[in-house]
Amino acid sequence: MSNEPSSPSPLPGADEFLRKLGIDSHDSDFTRLRDQVKRAIDLNLDLNAAAPSHWEDPYIEKFVTPNSSVIDLGCGNGQLLALLAKTRHAVVQGVENDEEAVLQCIERGVPVYHDRIVKALHTMNDKAYDFAVLENTLQTLVYPYDVLTEMLRVAKTVIVSFPNFAHWTIRMAFSIGGRMPVTSALPYSWYNTPNIHLCSITDFQDWMSKAKVEMVDAYVYVEGKVVPFQTEGHHHNITAEQALFILRSQE
Repeated sequence: MSNEPSSPSPLPGADEFLRKLGIDSHDSDFTRLRDQVKRAIDLNLDLNAAAPSHWEDPYIEKFVTPNSSVIDLGCGNGQLLALLAKTRHAVVQGVENDEEAVLQCIERGVPVYHDRIVKALHTMNDKAYDFAVLENTLQTLVYPYDVLTEMLRVAKTVIVSFPNFAHWTIRMAFSIGGRMPVTSALPYSWYNTPNIHLCSITDFQDWMSKAKVEMVDAYVYVEGKVVPFQTEGHHHNITAEQALFILRSQE
């Protein structure tokens, strides 16, 4: 006889109820969310443990080809670009609007435009770069759609990472707590957050489909580990705290 606990039965009428609310995501059922809470309790998961800053860098470094050109949009202090220039011999360029971060880039020897991302992109030629990177910045943009569209225009390959607003802890914090979530992945209060356009992994996939974008590779940060993103069977839209997508336009 198996010692595995039996899964709780679905709530009667739950699927029809969710459809009436306009919820059609593949992971939108009460049972799966309840299972996730039970798993966290059973394993005593540390829900305050945040993903390491720049966890994406080794995966970006691995994917960037030697001697290629890379533009990092919202490059911060230039840490990633300095790494790629050193280890991949990449020709690098940063774009950053924060003055202090721009000075840090200059101190690192990283060339940087001091400007808003969307404005800088509008000045660039088609396919000017091999890679365009938007690392943990998408959710802070005023015009994220415009930036993604321009990235696909100016680069052959686009690399985007972002926090997943559909992570189960965020869903629980908002639905039961009744306040804007403050979690390890989103550690800001509503009045001081830089995040203004949050999205989920499923939201991002919807955009990919509409924009005719090919997913070349993807990773997610789940319970302290980076694992390959999978569209079937793993329900990463509910379990992943953050995601990293490597994309190419199909057009």
